[in-house]
Amino acid sequence: MSELLTQSELARLTGTKDPEVQRQVLNSNRIPYVRRRDGTVAVTWEIVNQSVLARAGSTVSTEAGTLPPGFNLSAAAN
Repeated sequence: MSELLTQSELARLTGTKDPEVQRQVLNSNRIPYVRRRDGTVAVTWEIVNQSVLARAGSTVSTEAGTLPPGFNLSAAAN
């Protein structure tokens, strides 16, 4: 079973603690997640890592200018 990101890890990855903005960032980067009843986001490291690998294997640029503000793709690799 894959480990869920903590709220701190999710905030670091997305650049925000706001669940709505976190969802927007994840949606923009095509990272699947589950919305909990309380509105917070749940995502596993496995899903994040798969997204990083998919980006690395594609021709899509991951430079800061192409990602939503606050998205820290390198945080997923740490």
